[in-house]
Amino acid sequence: MSVVPVLGKAVLAIAGAYLLRAISEYGAAPQSILVAVAIVYAGAWLTVAARAHRKSRLASAVYGLTVAFILAPLLWEATVRFGTLPAGGAGAVLVAYLVVSLALSWKERLEAIPWIAVVAAVGTTMVLMIATHELRPLTIGLLSMALAIETSAWSGRWLGLRGVTAVGADFAIGLLALVMTAEGGVPANYTPMSAGEVNAFCLLLMGIYGMSLAIRGFGLLQVWTILEVTQAAVAFGLGTWVSLRATGGGSAGALGAIFLALAAACYWAALKRFAAPNEIAPQPWNRRISANYAAGLVLAGSFLLLGGNPQVVLLSLAAVAAVMVFTRTGYLSLGIHGTLYLLAAGIVCGLFGYAGRALAGMVPAWPRWSFWVVALAGLVSYVAGTRASGEGWRARVLWIVPAAVVGFALAAVGVAGIAGLGAAALSASRLSMVRTVVTCVTALGLGYAGSRWKRVELGWVAYGGIGLGALKLVLEDLRFGNAGTLMVSLLFYGAVLILLPRVARVHA
Repeated sequence: MSVVPVLGKAVLAIAGAYLLRAISEYGAAPQSILVAVAIVYAGAWLTVAARAHRKSRLASAVYGLTVAFILAPLLWEATVRFGTLPAGGAGAVLVAYLVVSLALSWKERLEAIPWIAVVAAVGTTMVLMIATHELRPLTIGLLSMALAIETSAWSGRWLGLRGVTAVGADFAIGLLALVMTAEGGVPANYTPMSAGEVNAFCLLLMGIYGMSLAIRGFGLLQVWTILEVTQAAVAFGLGTWVSLRATGGGSAGALGAIFLALAAACYWAALKRFAAPNEIAPQPWNRRISANYAAGLVLAGSFLLLGGNPQVVLLSLAAVAAVMVFTRTGYLSLGIHGTLYLLAAGIVCGLFGYAGRALAGMVPAWPRWSFWVVALAGLVSYVAGTRASGEGWRARVLWIVPAAVVGFALAAVGVAGIAGLGAAALSASRLSMVRTVVTCVTALGLGYAGSRWKRVELGWVAYGGIGLGALKLVLEDLRFGNAGTLMVSLLFYGAVLILLPRVARVHA
């Protein structure tokens, strides 16, 4: 079909829309009736665009654009300029426009019409949100559009369009956060919303993209795309932030419980649903993504639901459990998860801070029991993990953190114990000497153990300790030490520099 006649028909269609506008300006008919007629008129041309596809894809695309050029200005003027149509009504029309476009394009899997409709509907709704300040109905509209496109994606249709509706949905929730949770209160030209309403919209955002991911991946065993994986993470991150901001942290417990339950589902999928054998084939991409989601959800859920010692216990148990499952499955990601959980547990219980104070600051009192829980988790994780891992450098790097946790804990407790026994006699110079001696002995012990049991990562940690010891000599010993304590510190440090490489060679 020639492009000229097609453009002519499109121009005539737009002329018909301007005819209705002229009638409205002259007051020949009520504006509400003319708006309804114009909407039906645009819908008729949408049907023409879908039917024209069989004869000419160009005609179908041009007529689809014509519908967008008719409908978007119509709704803008009816809502913003004349006030004939409320913002909620405009949002409903745009949602209907998108859904009808999908329905007309469904059977033959048309591409141009859905793309035009989605871009026009999402863009117009976002502009109307800014212009009308009516966030509630238009947020519902954008979330409804996102749900419609996600539902279509379950059948493999229009996967690329998910990014357009995702931008609209994220924009709506972000705007809610900026307006409804502003420090100075809701601006006067916006209709206030309760914290419960904002929280409900956040849960809807997370629910739409979480459900879509679960149905496509867990249910239909379709391979996830980078777009949907990223958007699901954005939806959960944004939804959580806005929910906590709106409720003043009141939703933290509920969100934490939900996240931990979702983490269990993701781990199940990674270990069972996406692993061989299943009814289609193993899916390593989905398995890795599901496992990484699980790790993120465990960390987020533990921080939201728990605090203090219960959180330390949960993270420590999660670290040991992840390593134990790693020993059975060989999935490297689970070993990494164990390291992440152990790091988080150490941060929460203050193990690293305790070690830092013991080795370089004000010596703390004897550590609390949560300190020992993390140290024990690190030891168990290291012993179990290294027995099951291979000889490659990746497997060795995996266990540096558990080894370092145990090493730091031993050194810190050694300094705290010696300081506690001789608290009255330990001056700053003597304390710096004790720290250097303990650091050197710990490093030598780690190096010996690494060479004795062929654990090269222990040697890496030992040399790392020596590096920290050199820094400590410069910053503390030279500053606070006297001739006697400096002599002992330098003697031990020089001895360990000589002995550590020899010990490694003798027992390798």
